[in-house]
Amino acid sequence: MLQNTYLQIPNLIELHELDQILTLSDSATYEDGRLTASSVARDVKDNLQLNTQSQSYMAIQQIILNALNRNTLFRNAVLPQQVYPCLISKYQKGMKYGWHVDSPIMGNMLRTDVAMTIFLNNADEYEGGELELQSPTGTVQFKLNRGEAVCYPCTQVHRVNEVTGGERRVAVTWIQSIVKAPEQRKMLFDVYQVTEGLRAKNITGDEFSILQQHYSNLLRMWAY
Repeated sequence: MLQNTYLQIPNLIELHELDQILTLSDSATYEDGRLTASSVARDVKDNLQLNTQSQSYMAIQQIILNALNRNTLFRNAVLPQQVYPCLISKYQKGMKYGWHVDSPIMGNMLRTDVAMTIFLNNADEYEGGELELQSPTGTVQFKLNRGEAVCYPCTQVHRVNEVTGGERRVAVTWIQSIVKAPEQRKMLFDVYQVTEGLRAKNITGDEFSILQQHYSNLLRMWAY
């Protein structure tokens, strides 16, 4: 579902894959999440993250990449060019991540256009812990069930509210899109959805061809 500039992806990761991820992460070492934060975010970050040098982390990373590669909703809405390696995080009681904005450049000069939070356990397994974003019309909160994900613009200030009970488990990554502007990505995805709807109804006449042509030309114009 695409709502304004927020994309919710149901069933991004299958249940058996989620079980694999949790089994792998339970047997691995977690570290202070502030080790991967920028100087400003470090002051407001309080969580635990899986050691990125472990074999368990590498296996989890591959599971998530496979899920992203096969998901047509993600590919056509986000138009990914590069995907930053996921951070596997958990928030125990009392942990939170205060208001911050993501770094504009990460890793090997990857421009962060879209952030993604993948929820690894169900919303009823912990209290608090909502992902909260400051949008032009007010704050928006997301707390989804296991295997579901939400994508949002990296330009928005956001936080993870304090976990007051249970344990919140997520994977977080950042994407450089071939189309930088979120409003352009949304227009392209709207046109794509219309063409797919027409195709499903077997309406593929001249108007359909013109619509496809405009989609291709817009993508060619905006991609870089």
